[in-house]
Amino acid sequence: MKQDSTQVLIVGGGITGLTAALFLAQQGVNFILIEKQKGTSIHPRARTIDIRTMELFRGLGLSEELREGGKALAPAWGILRGINLVETLNTTKSDIIGNANFPKQFAAMKALGEKSPESVCRCTQDISEAIIYQKAKHHDLRFNHQLLTFQQDENSVAAVVKNKETEEIYTIQANYMIAADGANSMIRKQLEIPLAGHGAWMDLLNIYFEADLSTLVRGREFSQFLIETSEITGFLLAINNADRWTFHLRYDPEKGEVPVDEILRKVIGIPDLKMSILSILPWQLTVRIATQLRVNKIFIAGDAAHTMTPYAGKGANAGIQDVQNLAWKLAAVLKHQAGDALLDTYHTERQPVGAFYANLSGEMADKNGLIDESKMMQYGEKLLGLPDYAYDSTAVVRPSQLFRGEPGTCIPHMWLEDGSSSLDWVKGQFVLIANGHFEYWRAACKLSHIQVKLVELSANEPWMTLTQATPTDAILIRPDDFVAARLNALHPCEQLAKTIKKICSLRNI
Repeated sequence: MKQDSTQVLIVGGGITGLTAALFLAQQGVNFILIEKQKGTSIHPRARTIDIRTMELFRGLGLSEELREGGKALAPAWGILRGINLVETLNTTKSDIIGNANFPKQFAAMKALGEKSPESVCRCTQDISEAIIYQKAKHHDLRFNHQLLTFQQDENSVAAVVKNKETEEIYTIQANYMIAADGANSMIRKQLEIPLAGHGAWMDLLNIYFEADLSTLVRGREFSQFLIETSEITGFLLAINNADRWTFHLRYDPEKGEVPVDEILRKVIGIPDLKMSILSILPWQLTVRIATQLRVNKIFIAGDAAHTMTPYAGKGANAGIQDVQNLAWKLAAVLKHQAGDALLDTYHTERQPVGAFYANLSGEMADKNGLIDESKMMQYGEKLLGLPDYAYDSTAVVRPSQLFRGEPGTCIPHMWLEDGSSSLDWVKGQFVLIANGHFEYWRAACKLSHIQVKLVELSANEPWMTLTQATPTDAILIRPDDFVAARLNALHPCEQLAKTIKKICSLRNI
C-alpha cells in the first residue's frame, strides 16, 4: 500500500479546512488536505463573515476579494415578519432590525466597529470557499479523497484514505491531524470526545431555489423574512437579492413528502411564481460542544468542535478563528521552537469561545425555531465578531482590559499614516512594538530563539495613549494577533527571550 507523509493532515475541505491550509502555508508548514466531496460547497450556507474573521482574511490578502464576491448580497440587512413576502414588503415602512428601532444599540455597535480596520462582510459560503480554494489550490489539496480509518501513537497519526475516483487505498503518515470534518465528525466520534450543549431539537428543510424576485425586492432588500402561520413556519434568506434564495421550513420528517413548490409560492405571495428547486437539505437546530479539542496528536476544529444554530452567525467564523489559533502553535512545535505544552493552549483558549457562541446561538432561537429578534439586539455587540474576550493560558501572561494592548487580548487597531492598520504589522509572525530605546530592543530580539519583527514607533503619542504605554514599554504580539506580554526596557535585555520561551512552553529558562 502506498504511503505519503506530511507534517499536518487536514481532514475536511470546507471553509475551516481550507483556511487551515492557508494559515499553515503562511507558517511554512507542510500539509495534505483531504475532502470526500469532489469540490467546494455548492450551497450558500453561511452568509456572514464577522469583523475578526475579516481581519484574518486581511492578513491573508483575501478581504477585498471576499467583499467583492459578496457584493450582490451586501445590501441584505434587516429582519421582516409577515404572512407573505409581497404583502410585508408593500406594508412595512422599516425593518424590524434597524437604526430607527434600536438607536442606542446601533450607536454602540458602530463605536465598537471602529476598533477594527475591517467591517462585517456578507458573502455566501459557496462563493467564499471558492475564493479561498483558488488561493490554496497550488498546495496539496486532495478532493474526492475519503478518510476510512485512522490511528495514532505518541509520535504520529496514520490515516487510511481512499481515492474515490481511482478506488486506490493508501495511507498518510502525519505528525499531527486537524479534524475539520463537520458537525457529524467521524474523527470526533471515534475519539469518543464527550459532548455538552442542548443537542438537536428541531427539524428543518433547507430549500435552495431560483426565482426572479429582483423587481420585488429592489430598494427594499432584507436579510431574513420570518413567517409563522397555521400552515407554514420558517424563514426566507436572501442569497443574491435577485434570483437565488433559500427557505428554511420547519417540518416533521415522519409526515413524509412536503409540497415544496406550493409552500414557496405561499411564502412569497405570488401564486403563479416561476421557480426552480436547486437542492433540498434536511438539517436540525443543534448545539453540540466538544469538551475536549485535543486528543494527543489530533485537534478538532469548526463544526466538529462546536455545532451551533445559524442565528449567531458564528459557525464558520469560529472555525476559521480556531485554525488560525492552532496553526502558529503547530508551526512553532514542528520547528522545535516550542514545547508540546503550547499545543494544549489551543483547547484552553478556543474551547470556551466556541462554547460561548454555540450556547448563545441556541438562546437566540425562539420556541418555534425562528430567530428571536429581541435576542439579536440584546446580544448585538457580541455578534459583530470583535474579540471582546481575553485568553488566559500559559501562552499569555495575564488577561486584562480589552483593546488596550493588554496580554491575552487582540492587538488594538490604529490607523497608520500610510493608510494601513496596526494589525497589518503581524501577518502570522511574532511582533514587538516598541515606543523607544530601539537599540535595547534590537539587541533583545537578537537573543530570541524565534525571529521577532521589531516595529519602532518613536514615542508615537496616539499609540501610547491607546495602549496606556510609556516610552520604555514594548508590546509582544503573537502570530495570531493576540498580545503575549508587555515588556519594559528598564529590565534586563534577556527578558524578551525568556518571555518567548515561557510562552512557547520551553521551561529551560
